[in-house]
Amino acid sequence: MPVPPFFGPKIAGIELAYTVIVVFLCFLVYYKTKDMYNLTKYKGIGYFRKAFLFFGLAYASRFILHILTFTSRLIFDSYMPRRATFPLMMIVVGYLSTMAIFYLTYSTVWKRINYKHFIIFSNVLAILVSAIAFISRSNILLSLLQLILLAFTIIISIKKHKKGKKKSHARALYLLISTFWLVNLLLVGPRRFVPFEFKVIMQLVSLVIFFVIYYKVKKWVK
Repeated sequence: MPVPPFFGPKIAGIELAYTVIVVFLCFLVYYKTKDMYNLTKYKGIGYFRKAFLFFGLAYASRFILHILTFTSRLIFDSYMPRRATFPLMMIVVGYLSTMAIFYLTYSTVWKRINYKHFIIFSNVLAILVSAIAFISRSNILLSLLQLILLAFTIIISIKKHKKGKKKSHARALYLLISTFWLVNLLLVGPRRFVPFEFKVIMQLVSLVIFFVIYYKVKKWVK
């Protein structure tokens, strides 16, 4: 998940609104699957819920970044320097969003891998991915690494969920989440190459995808 660059007030306001909506939808998915998990106690659903919890926390971190930006504007009449918050936020967002992907993957393979081993392996790799993003200062590299992990999740999901209505919903969810990630990857290109209008359109597409994800989750938990 990319950390948003610093823009002017108008663009930053749009980015803030986008982030708030995504955070709301993440926690809505997390809450919507609560009853299903409590009823079935199926561990796969529990790990799937944790994936969206981490997604929500990652985007909430982006929200904090925006608040810091706006606060610095109001108090100091200038934006907080990018170098002051960007590296830290890249580590936090990188770690949380990578853990979200790992939990998404683990929700399909939890019967085959010991949870303790998963926790150690996922945390080590999530920290490594965050460190690479921090050192490179590259949103695109972070998103590409995470997209590879998502592709791995889709392959596992397709192999495991071959038949059945419920299973087709799960497979569709993983495909939609990967599409959402791919669209977000298009949003982190350099401003001189990616026009503001195109980014707004991609954000709208991204939100539509996430609303579809929420709709799929609603149908899945029925």
